[in-house]
Parts: sequence; structure tokens; C-alpha cells
Amino acid sequence: MRPFLHSFNRRCNGHDYRSRCIYMITILKSPSYPVFSYIAADPASQKISPLVTISPVGEIIYAAMNELCVSYPELKILRRIAMPDHIHFELFVTQSTALLLGSMIAAFKSICSKEFWVRNPESELAKNKVPMFEAGFNDKIAFRAGSKDAFYNYIADNPRRYLVKKLCADYFYHKLMIEIEGTKCGLYGNLFLLDNPVKSFVKISRDKSKMMDLDDRMKEWDETIRCGGVLVSPFINPAEKEIRAKAIENGNGIIIVLDYRFSERAKPYKSLFDLCAEGRLLIISTEEFSTPPKAMHYSQAQKLNGIASAIAKLEPSAARLSRR
Repeated sequence: MRPFLHSFNRRCNGHDYRSRCIYMITILKSPSYPVFSYIAADPASQKISPLVTISPVGEIIYAAMNELCVSYPELKILRRIAMPDHIHFELFVTQSTALLLGSMIAAFKSICSKEFWVRNPESELAKNKVPMFEAGFNDKIAFRAGSKDAFYNYIADNPRRYLVKKLCADYFYHKLMIEIEGTKCGLYGNLFLLDNPVKSFVKISRDKSKMMDLDDRMKEWDETIRCGGVLVSPFINPAEKEIRAKAIENGNGIIIVLDYRFSERAKPYKSLFDLCAEGRLLIISTEEFSTPPKAMHYSQAQKLNGIASAIAKLEPSAARLSRR
């Protein structure tokens, strides 16, 4: 599996980062630092239930978050989790601020690093003034109704998803199905893309003059790509495939809806194989055909688009999966 370097630390063009808003912030740990937390399975639970133990470094982070909200009372943290190698928190900017969001996040990161250096003065990290976090941060913006709850639920469920990925490798292959729009579909690839709190349905009519809202939809897809969201579509026509190619180039995950099944040993074709290996692909198939059909009829395209639209509306952890 080759590593992929995404580019999700860009800010949103045209957005006022001093305005009242809700964000989901993600910041990655510097590779040289100890883990922020330890996550293990609860032996007393019959289900996959995580036990999260915050490390001393994680405790520094939580204390710095509290200090951040004291220094900037306009900020309110609605939910937070220190994962082993990154942190997520849902941040509510309750009123306009004098500083840009990036300046306040930079202050928070600096507090964390300096506190670690003070507590561990003999460490090489302190002597060399190594920052605790990687450069930059990712922000997802609550533009749509329901985003606040989607961010909250995504953060709350993050440890469970981490544990499932660690303990249940078969969840990434052919073992599971999902029912969407009354149709049972097979799953292939990284099913956790379903839990991304920012998913956007891509559909472009061949006659673009019929799409009066195309400019608005293009802005939505660009924002989904910028913030690390997931595009969902059958990606049938060339214009839709161009949007897909842009997302792939940027490092995003994609969910493709198809109508033919994959055998137990089948692999995605061509470049999609690499996407699957990187955990950036989920194929959802109605499995109506044993092989790709030679032509796509209008009614079939409408059915696939209907399924894709429903998937894009799923809240994190809302998918109901079943084994074959």
C-alpha cells in the first residue's frame, strides 16, 4: 500500500473565517511525538465497544482546549476526541471574532507544544523545539442543515470506527451488504467512507442548460473536495467523471454506485484498484448484472442516481449493514 499525501489544509475561498460558524477541526500529530490516546476493546462488552485512555500528551491537549476557550470566549467546543495520531473537535464560533480562525488554532497548537516542552525539558523534542502537530489543519464547515449533528456524531463514533478497522479487516471486502431505497446492495472497499460527515451527490445532466443550479452545485462539490469530503455518484457521463477525477487528484475518497456484482476474488479495475488499496474507494452495487452491461438505459441510470442521492444523505453511523 503506497502512502497518499492529501491536500485538505486549504481554506474555503470566499468564507469569512471571522464569522459566527460551526466547524469540525482535524489536526494531525507530529510523527515523532507519543500517541495522544490508547484505544482498546472493552472486554465486558459483547459488541465492539472502545475504551479510550487519554495519554499525558492528550491531557495537555485537552487542557489547552479549555485554555483556548478562556482566552477566546467566543469559542465553544461542542465535542472533542484525542485519537492516537490526530484530534477532532467541533468548534462553535458563537459571534464574530477579531482574529481569523487560523490564528486562534495556531495559538492553540503553540500552547500544546510549549507545555510539552516545559513538562519534558530533557526530551529531544523539547531541546529541538519540535512542534506537537503537523503543519496546518483541516476544517469542515457546517454549511448545510444537519451538519452540526453530523460532526458531533462523527467525532463521538471515531474510537469505535478505529477499533472496527483494527479488529475486523473483512469489513473492507465482500462480506457486507446495505439496503438503500429498498434495494439490497453489495459493498466493496472502505465502508467507513459512508461515515464521512460531508458527502455530496454528483449528477450533471448531459443538457447542462436544464440545470439552473449548476453553478451552486459546482461550488458545493468544490467545497466537498476542499474539506476532505466524499463524492457519491454512478459517475456516468464525462462531466461527472471530470468532477470525480478532480476529487481523486486532490486525495478525496469516492463512493461509486454500480449495477454489476464483484466476485469474491474480483478487484476494481485500472486506477480504481489503487484507490481501493489506499482506502479511498467504496463501490456500492445493486448486483443486478454479473458483468458490466454494454449500455446504460435511462431508467437504470435514474435508479443508480437515486441510490447515490440517498447515500449522500446518510448521517455518520446511520448505515444499516448486514452480512451476506
